[in-house]
Amino acid sequence: MSSLWCYQSLSLRRRRRGGRIDRRLVSSEWLREASEAVEPVHGQGFFYVGYGYISYYLVFDYVDPLGYYDAVLGDEKLFEEETTKLYYSMQELVDKEKVIVNGEKVRPRVVMVDIGKRGRKSRVFIVFALRFQAPLRPGVNVYENYYDVEDIEYDYEAYWVFPPGSRILEVDMGTGTEDWDIVGGNVLAIYGRRGGRTGGYEKIVFKLPEEPTGK
Repeated sequence: MSSLWCYQSLSLRRRRRGGRIDRRLVSSEWLREASEAVEPVHGQGFFYVGYGYISYYLVFDYVDPLGYYDAVLGDEKLFEEETTKLYYSMQELVDKEKVIVNGEKVRPRVVMVDIGKRGRKSRVFIVFALRFQAPLRPGVNVYENYYDVEDIEYDYEAYWVFPPGSRILEVDMGTGTEDWDIVGGNVLAIYGRRGGRTGGYEKIVFKLPEEPTGK
């Protein structure tokens, strides 16, 4: 992996979100209890394929009944600690996956983590931005990902967007219950539903044009 795509320092957005929290009034016991009450309810992934790279964004929605993230977003130190923890947790997860592009193993890296609210303090989202260099070329390319088979605990969607003029030729989602659909020949939508099971394997065969067509 070239130096351009090597490890990137975590980019933390240090703007202040709402009023500050007096940390003397927030005990470690309460933070632990409030954190354990946070429940994931939905996930989305947006994958963008370019010439020589793949970048993607993972967005997770949570219900936060006790206001754990309200406290985190109101305190700069708590926010930095939380995003750093999330960064390493996500990087550990993607490091367990085996991602191969055209027969070459690649390594996705987390480059940004952010936390925000969806209109109310009890509805929270967390965003991860990831990217990696990929040996993509004009013509036929093969993306593969091997990962642990797991039960699906909440609904999610993933969207793969390929350059204009591309064509998706084959999709294999393993032996799981996920559904998928190809839109316009070069956009892939994948759907996972709560109660189902992941397939442990993804394969996408696609053809890239010689030059971007702009269409």
